[in-house]
This record gives sequence, C-alpha cells and structure tokens, in this order.
Amino acid sequence: NPYNTPLPPAYYPSKEQQFVPPPPSKPRSNRIGLIIGIIVLVLVIIVGGVLAVSHLGTQGGTANATPTVAPAQATGTAQADAAATAIIATTATAQAQASATAAVIAANPNPYTPGIGKLALIDPLSDNSEGYKWDTGTQTDGTCAFSGGSYHSSTPKTQFYYVCSAAVTDFSNFAFEVQAKILKGDCSGMVFRADTNTGKLYFFEVCQDGTYSFSRYLDFTGTNVKDLAGGSSAAIVTGLNQTNTIAVVAQGSTLTIYVNKQKLSSVTDSSFTHGQIGLFADASNHPTEVAFNNAKVWTY
Repeated sequence: NPYNTPLPPAYYPSKEQQFVPPPPSKPRSNRIGLIIGIIVLVLVIIVGGVLAVSHLGTQGGTANATPTVAPAQATGTAQADAAATAIIATTATAQAQASATAAVIAANPNPYTPGIGKLALIDPLSDNSEGYKWDTGTQTDGTCAFSGGSYHSSTPKTQFYYVCSAAVTDFSNFAFEVQAKILKGDCSGMVFRADTNTGKLYFFEVCQDGTYSFSRYLDFTGTNVKDLAGGSSAAIVTGLNQTNTIAVVAQGSTLTIYVNKQKLSSVTDSSFTHGQIGLFADASNHPTEVAFNNAKVWTY
C-alpha cells in the first residue's frame, strides 16, 4: 500500500482463511498492481502538466499563458498607483481651496458698492507671504517693515511722507480699504493709481487730529500738487493708537473717499487711470509711524 492506509477488511483474512489460496480468477497481486499503476500514471500526468506550465511561464509562453510581473512592470504599476493617489489628493486640495476662497469671498462683500465688484486682494499685512511684494527696508528718509503682525511705514523727516507700495499691483476701477493706526506723529494714508517710480499718484490721508486731505501728485517733489478735497470729519477716530478704516472707490474719473465706512467726499479727476496701491506715513510736524492691517481690494 503506497499511502500507508489500512486496507479494507476483505484484505485481512481470518485465521481460518490464512492458508486458503485465493480464488484464481481474482488474484490480489494483479489488482494491487493495477491500482498502483493507475496512481503512478496520474501522478506522472499531473507533474508533467505542472512542469509544462512552469516552463511556459518562465519563457513567456503562448498567448494563453499567465504573464509574470517583471520589476519594471511592478515599478510602473506602483508609479501609476502613486500618480493616481497624487491626482486624487491634488483634486481634493484644489476643491478645499476653492471652497475656502468661496468662503472668504462670501465673508468679505464690498461694503462701498454692495453687490458690485470682485474681491481681488485680501492681505492681513502680517507679513509679505501673500505675494503682493510690499516694499521693505530702511532708507535715510524712512522705513517699510513688517513688525508685530502689522505693516509699518515710518519717517523721521517732517514735512515729508514715506510711501510703501505693493510692487506687483495694478488696479484701474476698484474699491481699496485698509485699517490704519497712527503709533506716533501726525497722519496715515494711502496712494492709488500710482506710479511710484515717477511720483504720479492720488494721495488720501487721515490725521490723528481729525482732519483729512485728498490730492493729486504729478511727482514726488510736491510742487505739482492739486488739492481735490479736505477738511475735518467726526467720522475720524482721533488720537494716537486708534484704528481708522480708510478707503477709496475709483470708477473711471469719479473718485470717492471714506473713513470708517462713511463717505467724506466725491470728486472728478481723470489724470490717472490705473496703477499701484501703497500706504504711507506723513510727518507733517513730527516724526511719524503708522501700522497698517487688513488691506482689501474689490475690482469692477
């Protein structure tokens, strides 16, 4: 018995039958031999088939053979899976950013011409990471710097204003708003539709004594200035270390200035149609430093 399994009872003769010769028509040896032969033949067929399949797989085989995965194919599969994962992650990030942008836009509607305009710039002015390239550095005439979570413009020179501009900005029709806090000195302000290389710009300032002025400059010398509006307003929060939100709406030749969401004046001037935005400290009578935060622009 090649499998060491017990034979059926018929193959274990009783003591009484031990010496009785088996019937000649059914010899045990022939039956056992036949069974063994069949089993051996089946094993040969099975082993041969396994070897044949193994050989075909190793050599590439026929079109029906199961292909093996080579290292390059495995790498390609892994790269495809990684790329698919990256695409899914990028898509999810873009969707999250789009949702965040939509939320920011919804949370910052244009308060000056409600329902009109697109939020084009929003910058807390805590650092230069938003990409608008605000001026930084110290010169003899003044300093532009990020400090303490705000953007500072300062100048030690009296009868002098020091502009800190956003180099990559260029706006035409828009509303521009910023929060200004005079830390010491006299006045804070903004410029717009500016060419800060030549000094051509519109100039709007609010001072800690409650006065304001709005002018057009043709250069930095101050000799070619046109006063457009000015005076005093109860809308201005007076004194040092007080925050005032100053703003301008420029639509074509119509220019309107605001303090703390209250309109101060509206004028007509078509000298400049587009340009940079900037912020400044104006030391009318005393060295001045101003801290700015939360600049926003809505374009039309």
